Amino acid sequence: MSTADSNGVKILLVEDDRALAITISNLLRVKGYEVTHAGDGASGIQKAFEIIPDLILCDISMNEINGYDVFNVLKESSATAMIPFVFLTAKSELKDIRFGMQLGADDYIVKPFEYDELLTSIATRLHKAEAHRKANEEKFIALSMIAPYGIFIYQGDKFIETNPSLSATLGYSRDELLNMGFADMVAVKDKNTAIDKINRCLRGFEKDIHIRFNVLKKDGQQISTELYGIVGLKVKGRSSMLGTLIATRADVIQEQDLEGIPINEIEEFEKAIDMLAGTRNYISTELVNKLISVFRDNEAIKEKSHEVLVSFSERELEVLILVCQGLSTKQIADQLFISSRTVEKHRANLMTKTNSKNIIEVIIYAVKHKLIDL
Repeated sequence: MSTADSNGVKILLVEDDRALAITISNLLRVKGYEVTHAGDGASGIQKAFEIIPDLILCDISMNEINGYDVFNVLKESSATAMIPFVFLTAKSELKDIRFGMQLGADDYIVKPFEYDELLTSIATRLHKAEAHRKANEEKFIALSMIAPYGIFIYQGDKFIETNPSLSATLGYSRDELLNMGFADMVAVKDKNTAIDKINRCLRGFEKDIHIRFNVLKKDGQQISTELYGIVGLKVKGRSSMLGTLIATRADVIQEQDLEGIPINEIEEFEKAIDMLAGTRNYISTELVNKLISVFRDNEAIKEKSHEVLVSFSERELEVLILVCQGLSTKQIADQLFISSRTVEKHRANLMTKTNSKNIIEVIIYAVKHKLIDL
């Protein structure tokens, strides 16, 4: 892989040997990779969920939480399960190598190693991951072509892919839409608000977006639409928004909760996105149980923790516990008799209070401080 090809590729290095970590990091940065170093297994798990790297290099023989623990936790979440994972270790016995590969690791490099060997392994794993991503991208686009609702992929300020249903909704051909953006079609009275929210999402301030606004069709007719989108997914090598846009009743008010899109269609859309990129932070009880086994009973980690303990409200704890049980926002809202928007506000409060970038970091915080018990 050339330096040009490696630019922007994020590698997480989990290695407790500081001198070796500095050497590897410097080598990879010279080759154009963006390297984040974690000095132990616990911080490695947290960093993985924080940055969602393109590849992970992980030592096995670390204190408290070893490389196998790191691997097992990360493979339980769809956010990190598909990231190429390469073990670095001094263990050279065949049974150790076999054990690592049986877990599902992509490669196993024995120390001491030649740096060309490391670079070759990284390039090979990234190439395979990219080929897999492209294949899924093609499947996603093929599925979108027969979807009954409008689907789009959006980069910067332009559509880069649309499906026939979106053309039918708006009256524009696919070629016309690929030369347009939302600024070209949102009605004047909604333009500033809608474009601002879309741009905030594209810049990473929000991970997903649910909004309503009016658009002008090609024939000049104004219709009310509802947009549901997810950002942070790489399509054609760049971060993109994947979304669905459907026509709704004109009398639906902006402040209402998202109800226009049937929940089964939203779930199908999310599944299709999972197939494409696998970066959604879906939670399972298996993942939470692994986090508990790794973090809660590890006294060494608790001794090293300097986090200030924050308090959650009773409602925030209820939401967090249901998240840990794998319930969706809609399911949590139904169970607690509150709106989906209120659930999202509680999730946002949890992340703000714990200075977390995603809900999994909140769960790790809560597990370490025994704030939840499943």
